[in-house]
This record gives sequence, C-alpha cells and structure tokens, in this order.
Amino acid sequence: MKINKTIIICVISGLMCIFIGSKILSKQKNIDLDDINVSRYINIVDKASENKVQVNWKYVCSIVSVLNNNSQSKVDDNEIFKISNMFIKEDSGKYYINSLKDVVEKLNLDKKKTSLIYKYIDDLEHYSLIPYKTSPNSSYMKFINDIKEVAIDNYKKYNILPSITIAQAILESNWGKSRLSSDFNNYFGIKADASWKGESVSLETNEFYDDTINDKFRKYENKYDSIRDHGKFLHENKRYKNNGVFDAKTYIAQAIALQNAGYSTIEDSSGKQVYAQYLINLIKQYNLQLIDSEVAINKNK
Repeated sequence: MKINKTIIICVISGLMCIFIGSKILSKQKNIDLDDINVSRYINIVDKASENKVQVNWKYVCSIVSVLNNNSQSKVDDNEIFKISNMFIKEDSGKYYINSLKDVVEKLNLDKKKTSLIYKYIDDLEHYSLIPYKTSPNSSYMKFINDIKEVAIDNYKKYNILPSITIAQAILESNWGKSRLSSDFNNYFGIKADASWKGESVSLETNEFYDDTINDKFRKYENKYDSIRDHGKFLHENKRYKNNGVFDAKTYIAQAIALQNAGYSTIEDSSGKQVYAQYLINLIKQYNLQLIDSEVAINKNK
C-alpha cells in the first residue's frame, strides 16, 4: 500500500510542532531562577518605592518574566521600573499600594499569562539573594517567623516597619544568641535609663569601633515583651520623631532616620557610621521588606 508523501510530511511537521511547543511550555512552566539578578530587581523596585510605599520585588519579577517569555536577557531597567510604578498609586499627596490583582488587570493579559504570573510567584516564594538562608526550614527563617506577627502588631501601634523591627532584633541580638538576648530577653540593646522602672543588668558593650564599655540594659520576661517595649521606647523618645523615623514609608528611609536619631553610633574602622547599612543589608538578604509590602496591601483593605 502506497502512503501519500504529503500526508507523511504533514504528520512529521505536526509532531515537530508539538515537540517544539512542549519545549517552550516546559521552559515557561517554571521561572528561570538562575537567570534572575535578585539584587538588580530589589534595587530598581526600591528606587521606585523610594519613601512612598514598599513594592514587592517578586511580584514585579514575575510579571516582567511573563512579559518577556521567561528570558531575563530581554529585560531592561526601565521596564522593571515601569512595572514597579504600576503598584504605586497617589491620592491627595499620600501613596498607597495597588494589589497584584489590580496590576495584572491593568495589563490586560490573557488567562494563560495571568496564571503564569501566579505560578512564577510561587516559584519565587523562598528565593532571595542567599536562597539557602530563606529556606523555610532554616534557623534564620524560624527566628524571623517567630517574631513576625509581633513586629506587625508593633507597626500598627507605633509605625515602626516590621522589616526594621525584625532586622534590629537580628542585628542587636545576633539571632537571639547574644547573652543579653538569651539570658535577659533584651533583643534590641535598649539601655535602662532613668525612665525604666523594671529590672536591669550591667554588661559590656561595643559603643564605638573596637571600644568596649560597661552599661545597664533592660531585662524582660520574654522576647515578645522586648519587641513591644522596642516600639514603645522609640515612640516615647522625641529624638526619633524629630529625625523623621515615624514619617518614613520604606525601610531604607527608616533605617537612615534611626541612625540619624542616634539609635546606634556603631562605626567602621574609618569612622563612618554603618548601622543603617547593616539594617538595609539584612532586610534585603531575608526579603523582610516584603512583609512591609504585605502590611501596606492589607492596610488598603
């Protein structure tokens, strides 16, 4: 029996199309993590967010990746900045954050691309500048998740961003391993000044680079009391208000304001104050700014 050559060619062509199509679909099924420059996304998103409202870099990355068929080589900084700005809305001089759903609807994407955006966000759930540190089973994330809700409560009451509260707790307590935090539940290095009526303890501390002194510090029943008192302490001290700590809308602005207010005078070997940069680096490494973004979205509801 003779088989029509045209039919064979059509069948082969069809199979090749299916094969190529499946390859493309396979490529797009999961976001290409190895191709993503996390630092680039964070820095550009933060530039758009600058003391307005914190945008979620993972949302931006997922949208941009879908728009560019999962190829970062096609992405330029302007596109990242443009998508970031779509999350920011202004009303009477105040800034608010648009939800992911609102932004996706504005882009008028089809169902397949919309679904892919949410899939990519899932792929990025535990991704960061240092992915192994943000694994859900890491000791770092267990520490962060343990105090996350109390940090959010402090924000609602005292307007200290959750990212700042958590980063300060990490830095000041060395992840809860310092003697001051492990033995006396003081996670922020808050000193026992004349206004403090509770228990205190005297310990050595590094006030300046390579300079150790003795000082009195507050003592707490548990870590959560320490976190609550941290917000209260900042709120009751005028120098923090005078230096714009409570006016800051994003973590970079608030970290700088805390340093300017003299929360810590720690310096590097050249005499430069470095406290704000320490906080900013921690927040970027552990995606703590995404908690700020989450809180901002919920605040709009």
